[in-house]
This record gives sequence, C-alpha cells and structure tokens, in this order.
Amino acid sequence: MPNLLSKLFASLIAIGVLLLAPTYQVLKKQEDIAYLNVDQTVTNFVENVRMKGFITPKMVEDFQQQLQVGNVLYDVEMVHKHKIYTPVYSNTSDLNSYTGEYKVDYEDFYWTQIKDYLYGNNGNGDIPSRVYKLEQGDYFQVEVKNKTKFKSTMLFDYLTFNLASDNDVVIDIPKGGMVLNEDY
Repeated sequence: MPNLLSKLFASLIAIGVLLLAPTYQVLKKQEDIAYLNVDQTVTNFVENVRMKGFITPKMVEDFQQQLQVGNVLYDVEMVHKHKIYTPVYSNTSDLNSYTGEYKVDYEDFYWTQIKDYLYGNNGNGDIPSRVYKLEQGDYFQVEVKNKTKFKSTMLFDYLTFNLASDNDVVIDIPKGGMVLNEDY
C-alpha cells in the first residue's frame, strides 16, 4: 500500500510539473513582451519630447494608450528639470559685487504640475493651444513601473509559497536626457 501511495504521489507531481512548467514559460514570455513594449513606448515618447521640445495632450494620450497593451496598470512619473542660470555675487547685498560667473541650477516640474498645465484644473485637454514647452538644455525624464502583478509572478509566488518574491515590480524603466531642440 505505501508503494502505491508513493507512485500515485510521484505521478501527480510529474503531471503538475508537466502542466505548470509550460504554463509558466508562456506567462513569462508575455511578461517579456510587455517589458519590450513598455521600453519601446517610453523610448519613443522621450525621444519625441527631447527632439521637439514640447509636450501636447495628444502626445501624452497616445503614450498612455500605447502602454495599455494587456491588462497591466503602470505608474508613470515625468520630470522636467528646467535649467536656471543664477549670477554669483561675492556680497549678496551689493549688486556691484558681481563676479562674472553664473551658477547653474535646475527647477524640477513633476507630472502633476505638467498635467495641470496641459489639462487645466477642469481636465479639459481639447484646447489645441495647450503646449508644455521645454527649453534646449533642460532635462526630461520618464519612469514607468508596473502597479499590478503579472500572471507569471502570481504563478511563481504560488509555486514557491510566496517565499521568493519580495518585490512585485517587474517593469521599471527610466528613460530621459537633455532637450535638444525647441520646435515650437
């Protein structure tokens, strides 16, 4: 009887491995495709903004639509670092103590501020004149992270009793660079 139980248990494990391994591989491939899609979409959007020097509501909506392939939600953070030149004075109270040098600082504008400018407080992005302008020499960066778990992560967590997974973020793509042109 114990020999029969061990054979039955071994056959159940073999069937489970034969079914779950290919399923996991298919789900992992879908995760890889989602990663490549997000990477390409973010790269195209960032390069488009860097080359044009502006952001329109249509550009943002197209970007968000291209991200929504599959049933995964993403956190998107955009940062515009505006370059500011500040004159250097040896004595800040005396305007005649200008040293002839400039200090370069950056003023950061985040997605909530950019969104408020593009869509206004009422959320109306249909105004064609709404253009968020960047200047040559500014920096623009986009970071995209997944909010929801992928099915491959859920299956892996199930098979390992949730011991191996501390972080559910599979897609974390930061892209950015200097604005090269002002095409507005």
